[in-house]
Amino acid sequence: MNVLTPLSFLYALGVSLHRDAAMVGEPTFEHPHITSIGNLEAGGNGKTPLAMWILARMSAQGKSCAYVSRGYGGVHVSKTAVTCVLAQNVLPASMAGLRVIARTNERLARAVGDEGAMVCERVPLVSAFFCRDKVRAVRTATECGADLIVLDDGFQSWRIPRHSDIVLLDAERPLDGGQLLPAGRLRELPSALSRADQIIFNGAATPAAVTAARAQIELFLRPGVLVSGMARRVVLTTPAGDEGRADAVFQAVSAIARPDAFQQSLVNAGAQVAAHYVFRDHHRYEARDIERIVASAREANASAIVTTEKDWVKLRHFEMPLPVWIARLDVSLTEFQLLV
Repeated sequence: MNVLTPLSFLYALGVSLHRDAAMVGEPTFEHPHITSIGNLEAGGNGKTPLAMWILARMSAQGKSCAYVSRGYGGVHVSKTAVTCVLAQNVLPASMAGLRVIARTNERLARAVGDEGAMVCERVPLVSAFFCRDKVRAVRTATECGADLIVLDDGFQSWRIPRHSDIVLLDAERPLDGGQLLPAGRLRELPSALSRADQIIFNGAATPAAVTAARAQIELFLRPGVLVSGMARRVVLTTPAGDEGRADAVFQAVSAIARPDAFQQSLVNAGAQVAAHYVFRDHHRYEARDIERIVASAREANASAIVTTEKDWVKLRHFEMPLPVWIARLDVSLTEFQLLV
């Protein structure tokens, strides 16, 4: 037995008590269609790229879409006020308790967090709302006339009523050993999957892969749940957004939850990676970090730097003595259907 297993039992009890307390006096306010994207395990598992994929497609169909997030790491994000980045021609019904930040603000990533800034850049026709109290953010998005609200990391947001819960799981290890924090990485027991309306397996690029992954969790699914797969592909682009094959020796830079997966994606894309400078997830870059990155690149004889979109929204404000490429993560889904 893992020595941390007893603490996992206490964690499970705490989650149960928190859920029961949150469900008391659940909001019943009028709202548009709300889709939650979440997961069972702690850390990144593709929720934000999936959110951007859905938002881009729905806004292209003429929907007024909104993105709601806690805004992790944003210095302007609080529990009492909603910080928002509005799409064009969208005006809030009330400015009370609302902080509006321009999409072109040079410090957007610092204000709303790196993932939030990445969403604002990738899907410019979507309004984004950030608050540690997501109920407030949902209310504000509703007042701004959203037809569809995508709630990022919302599977454990029990106070927010929604139309559908999408749970994203890793196709190779959907239950990640089945142990709760801190012994494992799960936020909830696998039985929580019975609440899901749709399961998407990250890394399942074919129907056969989806079927194989589903077999590992079938016991926990309720009848009628939709199951689909999500494939990822890294495309190297310039800061201007131009795609191309970068014939360079790269110094990779990342501050994400799974840097090993990022490096492997670069290799799969045909990039030659000489070194990888890894920072803690959501790291806030400073000038001295740039000096370390450049020194590492020169030591590895790298001729260019490659980083993630999430990191680029923070690094773009620093002067780089080497060419920079961005590894844009594109996703595609198999048999996906948005519940409306």
